[in-house]
Amino acid sequence: MSGCGKTSAAKKLFVKATDQVVIFDPLNDYQGKLAGRVVRSYSNLRDFAIAVIAGRKTKQGFKIAYYPKRETTEEDFDRFCSIAWGVGDGKHAKPIKVICEEVAEHSHTTGKATGYHGKLLRLGRKYNIHTINMFQRGQEVSKTIIDNCQYACVMMQKADDSAHYIQRKTGIPASEVIPLVKLEYILQNGKAWKKGVIRW
Repeated sequence: MSGCGKTSAAKKLFVKATDQVVIFDPLNDYQGKLAGRVVRSYSNLRDFAIAVIAGRKTKQGFKIAYYPKRETTEEDFDRFCSIAWGVGDGKHAKPIKVICEEVAEHSHTTGKATGYHGKLLRLGRKYNIHTINMFQRGQEVSKTIIDNCQYACVMMQKADDSAHYIQRKTGIPASEVIPLVKLEYILQNGKAWKKGVIRW
C-alpha cells in the first residue's frame, strides 16, 4: 500500500553503487542519491536516451531517471521501456537494472503484459535486463510480472483480500502477509522466502 516503503525497498535491497540503473520516476521519488550515486534526472526522453546510451558504453555504475515533470501516460512508460529494451545486451559486462515505478497507473491490462514492458518481463533476462516493478496491488497489474519474476518483495497490505491474492500467486501464506507493518517485508526467491525489515 502507499507509504509502506516500496521505494525504500528498491533502494536498499536491489540496487548497488556499481549497478547501471535506469528509472521510470513519474513522481520524482529518486531525486538526490541512490546507492551513494547521484541520480541524473531528465524530463526530455531524447536527453534521457542519450545519457543512457553513453552510460552503457562504459563499465561504470550510473543512476539515470526519466521524470517528465507532468502527468505521465501509458505511452510515456512504453517509450521508457523501449529505451531500456534497446540498451539491453547479453554480452555487456553489466546488466541494466530497470526500475518501473507506478506500474499499475501505466498499464491497461491485468492479463499478458504488452508493449516493451512485456518484452522486458518475458525476454529481458536473456539480454541481461533486470526489471524492478513497483505497484500497490497485485490485482491491478499484469500477471506476467508476478509469474515471470525470480524475486518478489511483499510489503504491508491495506486489505486482507490483497494478502490472499498474494498467497494464490506466490504461495506466501496470507497469515504471514497480513501482520506486516511499514518497512517490513517478505522477500521471495523462487519459492523460498524470508522476512526482513528495511533500516536506514
